[in-house]
Amino acid sequence: MFQISGKKINTNIYFFLLIILPLMDSLNGLINGGGNENGLSLGIIYRIVIVIVSFSYWLLYGVDRKYLLYFLFVLFYLTISALRSSLFLFSYLVLMFKMILPIIIIITLKILYENNIFNKKSITDILNIWQFLFPLTLLIAYVLGIGFATYSSNATNLSVDSSVGFKGLYYAQNDISYVMDILYYYSLKKLLKRKNIVNIIGYFLSLSSVLLLGLKSGYILVIIITIFMFIQQLKKKRELISSFFFLLFVIVGFIFSFSIFSNDISKVVDRWQYFYQNRTSFFSFLTSMRSDRIVPINNWVNSVYGLIGILFGTGYNYAHISGSIVPEIVEMDLIDIYFQIGIIGIILIYGFYFRIYFQNSKTSFYSNAFVLTILISTFNGHVFETALSGVFFAIICSGIFIKED
Repeated sequence: MFQISGKKINTNIYFFLLIILPLMDSLNGLINGGGNENGLSLGIIYRIVIVIVSFSYWLLYGVDRKYLLYFLFVLFYLTISALRSSLFLFSYLVLMFKMILPIIIIITLKILYENNIFNKKSITDILNIWQFLFPLTLLIAYVLGIGFATYSSNATNLSVDSSVGFKGLYYAQNDISYVMDILYYYSLKKLLKRKNIVNIIGYFLSLSSVLLLGLKSGYILVIIITIFMFIQQLKKKRELISSFFFLLFVIVGFIFSFSIFSNDISKVVDRWQYFYQNRTSFFSFLTSMRSDRIVPINNWVNSVYGLIGILFGTGYNYAHISGSIVPEIVEMDLIDIYFQIGIIGIILIYGFYFRIYFQNSKTSFYSNAFVLTILISTFNGHVFETALSGVFFAIICSGIFIKED
């Protein structure tokens, strides 16, 4: 009886650590003025606490041998990669920590699930809370005028005339954009399942947040997700009337959100027009010119490292070929991971996630969100190697293998 009570307390600690994610990252941005997380910031300390608590669960309940061996091998591989990285070593170590963090969380949640102290309801409760916390941290900051612009030519302060979009107190707009894209899908799916005031509010909060952020990828994904959900509704023969009202509701939602943030959205569109006129190709425009960086870096890797670079990567050395004093990466996760840790590293990292997907995949929000995540990370980056997106992605993956009670 005492052990069961102890398990509940321990689980509540982990549950609490996860749900405060948006609050901690917003507080982190408030303290350091939206600066990067390469130093020992509140955001990094918060995640170190998550890791310490995770390892305590590993010791308390035991960890499957194959997961432990996998984790130790990945840790060893990433350590060797860091030692080979002669440039930006500390930044690279922080990056590797962020890369392995979601793997630690997933293994921990699997341990808790197998010990019957973490279930599907736990995952659902986390997402239900995040559905409101993430948008509210962004929108409340917007109302109070204390956040940062998504894009700015010379500052991140909202008062600057050249600012475009708004990301609240979050450091990286791509991270929070990924989270809001998936939460938009989640809120829309919940609304279709049960039409009540709570779900309607949740939907408008997520839609408004995506529009306010002003990222091209976010706008595109909202359209794709909405069309996908509408088609899913049409496939249900008894849901034709519901499909009509769904489409009408979405249109009203867009009009309402656009009317509130019309000035901000107008600046976003102007920014798109500018970059479209200066594009090298349409694909370059869609990827915000990320794709333009691939060929030069790949040529450099092949000429300097050859087969070793292809198999094992270059660490963070590839991020210095422009001569910048700060790392300049491609910002497309699959490509960056390839340049950092090579084909072997891609197999190790992506293999872990895809094994979860293929062994447990079925048509559900979590499996669809997984596919969306892979697409977002491949073309827009900032998922596999960022602290905010990584924790969020860990919950999505856990939702795939944790079954209904």
